[in-house]
Amino acid sequence: MSTIDIQQERSLELPAIFDTDPEWLRDARQVSLNIYNTAPIPQRGLHLWRYTDPAHFLIEDTGPSEMSFIRNHVEVDEALAKEVFDGHLDGGAVELGGRRLCYHISDHLASYGGIITPLTQAIKHHEKKVKEYLYHLVNEKIGIFEALNGALWEDGIFIYVPGDTIVENPIHIRHEASLGGGRQFHRVLAVIGDNSEVSIIDEYDGGSDEVDEHGYTNSAVEIFGGRDSRIRYVSLQQQAIGITSYLTHRARIDTGGNIQTIPLVFGGALSKQNFGITLNGTGAESAIYGLLFGSGRQRFDNHTLHHHASGQTTSNIDFKVVLRDRAQSAYTGLICIEHDAPTCQAYQENRNLLLNKGTKAETIPELEILNEDVSCTHGATVGPIDPEMVFYLTSRGMMPDDAVRMVVSGFVAKTLGRMPDKLKDRIEGFVAHRLEGI
Repeated sequence: MSTIDIQQERSLELPAIFDTDPEWLRDARQVSLNIYNTAPIPQRGLHLWRYTDPAHFLIEDTGPSEMSFIRNHVEVDEALAKEVFDGHLDGGAVELGGRRLCYHISDHLASYGGIITPLTQAIKHHEKKVKEYLYHLVNEKIGIFEALNGALWEDGIFIYVPGDTIVENPIHIRHEASLGGGRQFHRVLAVIGDNSEVSIIDEYDGGSDEVDEHGYTNSAVEIFGGRDSRIRYVSLQQQAIGITSYLTHRARIDTGGNIQTIPLVFGGALSKQNFGITLNGTGAESAIYGLLFGSGRQRFDNHTLHHHASGQTTSNIDFKVVLRDRAQSAYTGLICIEHDAPTCQAYQENRNLLLNKGTKAETIPELEILNEDVSCTHGATVGPIDPEMVFYLTSRGMMPDDAVRMVVSGFVAKTLGRMPDKLKDRIEGFVAHRLEGI
């Protein structure tokens, strides 16, 4: 990956490939790129950048990078298509390096007017729907790296579920990062109609297993939930160790809507993720159940936001972190309740389990409460496994390593129980693999 010195002038230009975009999109890209070129770099030590150097996420040019991949993607796409055909999924997409995309939709969802398609095709054939929502949640106003994505994404995924539609099976998206040195800008836009229900699995994979062959991904996800909608969104980041990853997720939930967000963070050398939900109508509810497992010298920096823009809304955050070897994690969680949003309830908990000396976890709960008619609690813990738990298990004949694995399994069990069955076995196997050699 190529990065530039943090003090060096940025003067990127839009690639010619965007000349065929409609005028409104070209203008939005140019505004985003202007912000990236001219806005100050976030200062180290201030708020969300106190633990991560922003220079890691800068790029020096907008030229195309070489795309090469580990997997046989014809087989991956055929397997996904078969899952849709067999009724295990109602839709899916395989996206390669932010550029090439294969997609599938079940006859059931299509018959109700549902859409799963490349974002570039959606702009051509459903321009009004896309223009109404694209850039409305993740844009240059959030920060320069969101601006960078807004300028340079080449293709993405558009999901549309019309009102009064229950999507019985998940929609599974797979983003594949390229091998050494590639730059990718992923984009997902999902619009869920009133009184509709859907589960979306958003998986980020690929990249090189060699630390020296560094790749870069910058991803943006926008989700709009209509009145009384019910959404379960699972983000699975398991990229290879050769990846530096930046992701911004924003969702807006209207009156009576409910969203459950499950960030699963396992991969990359350096991963910075920002999950935010706006509760935009009375009775809206949001829950974030996160799980992070770091090993080796991985570094993670995660932020969550619940913005109560309307009264009588409820939010809950339960973010668990497990670290071994010399892995490091920083978590910042903000609850924001507006002045004219009374009778809200908000809860936040971050628990960090350190499996050995040499790991490090930071946790910063934040509250911005602008009225007094609320119920709000937060808590955080950082520490090793309770030795009394291990002693109890070993005193009953269990080997110490097995005792540690059992304690960790119990620590993450509640979060694993909330994810779709399609993913549960895979994640349990991944956690077991990370625990080998304890």
